[in-house]
Amino acid sequence: MIGLKARRGRAGRTLVLLTAGLGLLTTSTSSLARSTQDNLRLMVEVRDRIHRYYVEPIDSTRLVSGAIDGMVAALPGGENLFVSSADWAGFAGGDDSTSVFSSAQLDNRGQVQLLSEAYRAVYRNYVESIPSDSLSHGAIWGMLATLDPHSSFVRPRDVGRMIERFRGDFEGIGIYFEVKRGLLMVISPILGSPSDGKLRAGDVIAAIEGVSTQGITTEEVMKKLRGPKGSEVVVSVERQGEEEWIDYAIRRDRIEVSSVPYVYMLDPEIGYIRITRFNENTGTDLAAGMARLRGAGMRHLLLDLRQNGGGLLSQAVEVADQFVDAGDLIVYTEGRNASQRREFRGATRSAREPLPLVLLLDHGSASASEIVAGAVQDLDLGLIAGETSFGKGLVQEQFRLASGAGLLLLTVARYYTPLGRLIQRPFTEDVRAYVQEGYDDMDPNAVDSLRSSKAKFITSAGRVVYGGGGITPDRVLARPQYSKELREILGSGALFDFASTWVGGRDDWPASFGAYLSDYDVPDAALAELRAFLRPVVDEEKSTDPEATSIEPVAGANAVAVEGGPEVDVLKRNLKAEFARVLWGDAARYRVRLEGDAQVKGALGLFGEAAGLLRQRQAHYGGSN
Repeated sequence: MIGLKARRGRAGRTLVLLTAGLGLLTTSTSSLARSTQDNLRLMVEVRDRIHRYYVEPIDSTRLVSGAIDGMVAALPGGENLFVSSADWAGFAGGDDSTSVFSSAQLDNRGQVQLLSEAYRAVYRNYVESIPSDSLSHGAIWGMLATLDPHSSFVRPRDVGRMIERFRGDFEGIGIYFEVKRGLLMVISPILGSPSDGKLRAGDVIAAIEGVSTQGITTEEVMKKLRGPKGSEVVVSVERQGEEEWIDYAIRRDRIEVSSVPYVYMLDPEIGYIRITRFNENTGTDLAAGMARLRGAGMRHLLLDLRQNGGGLLSQAVEVADQFVDAGDLIVYTEGRNASQRREFRGATRSAREPLPLVLLLDHGSASASEIVAGAVQDLDLGLIAGETSFGKGLVQEQFRLASGAGLLLLTVARYYTPLGRLIQRPFTEDVRAYVQEGYDDMDPNAVDSLRSSKAKFITSAGRVVYGGGGITPDRVLARPQYSKELREILGSGALFDFASTWVGGRDDWPASFGAYLSDYDVPDAALAELRAFLRPVVDEEKSTDPEATSIEPVAGANAVAVEGGPEVDVLKRNLKAEFARVLWGDAARYRVRLEGDAQVKGALGLFGEAAGLLRQRQAHYGGSN
């Protein structure tokens, strides 16, 4: 039975009291019946896959309750509530009023019937019209919410974009963009793409095929600028310093988005590589970057995995494989049964001389990043520096749902480092608390107490490493703390906007990026113009959002530009980086920012210790690595 009480409009309260076997709601509308059948089949498919593949056994009643909670949560308004029969007994204090509800465990048929009753009741009785798939998708998210923070559902319309992200390519003109205050602004052309050499950072694409882009949405940009390789699109560009729009006919191509976009020599001996994600090409991209830097004389490597949220397990193994010995255990996974253990070992170790290695992590480093860092730390291959990583040690497998209904990303295993450390942090159904607990690990003053509560493991070199909540760094490097005013101005996008204006009005720039990097200093005149530039930008945002609160902090940040002190240097460095992006592209911007990166500077001072660890490892293994 499903009872519905007091449907009193959007502000009303809908109380759904549920038990089995006392009747099934029906509807005479054939189209609704077909929709209900399809959506129920989808919900049951997800439930069955969870039961069959999830990393640990799950109670069926818990899943059904989660599904109905999810349906209710998907409703657009009101104080809607689902109360299970067990909950109702608790509310009623166990008196006779609970006797109409059965507390018996439901069999498979009974569970399907409950889902059907709830779906039909909500769809038919809710005060507003509801898209049928909103309820089924809500039910799926409700079931997943009873599991862990990382099992998820990808709607059909989002599957293509997710596949692109993991594959690392798409077909289009090749730009990073942002829709800002109704304007389509180029953040940066992708190096080597059809837009490279035509469009530049700060350009506003004012029209596409002669149609104004004023007020365009991100989704519309994707539809208009992406397309089959070889097709052509005409964009009209508004550029600072140019009186008229510039028209470019750009022929679309397949765009490769490297997961290793930043590869530099920081000095004659120290190489730097940043991996931003783990997609299908990451291992290959890293190998190419390593070869390039070795050719340039690299004798030490700084590998940066900060803010890398992970990706493909296979690529984490390929990346680690470039540092470990053949046969070394990189990571292993364990599913619901011990027999499901899978081991991943080094296979293709290069014969080249090993390098002293420092690997940078922060709180945003997760999953595949932690697999690489865990192997490096456990096998004494290098020093881990920075901040405690996120702590995601769960492995998701993709399941395509029937009839193109989307993708289920379901946790099927936990992963462990070579020494047997579980990196996954404890979690509850409170996802916000789960995320916040990760941030709590970032406090450098709390590192000793955090370590004292974690399981300890000993490496072959006798070093203590820690399990049970992310990768704890060997050397903590705290990120700098800026004033609220400076944080506001750096996060507002104003520097990027100002840079295109400043660069467009001048032509006295150094002839090469190398000369710019070493010799150019942002003049005081630029800070003075920035001060005048900030308020109109913020005022415009204020005028379109009556509740905006950023005007005072950002306006207050003008003081940063005139009062002197270390934050002026930070502001100038960020301005220099934005000027470089307009002139030479995103890679130049990033290289300038590295000059002032406090954690990178701290990491550069650790190579003596990393070299000592390498010698210790070589001695332990008889000279091999």
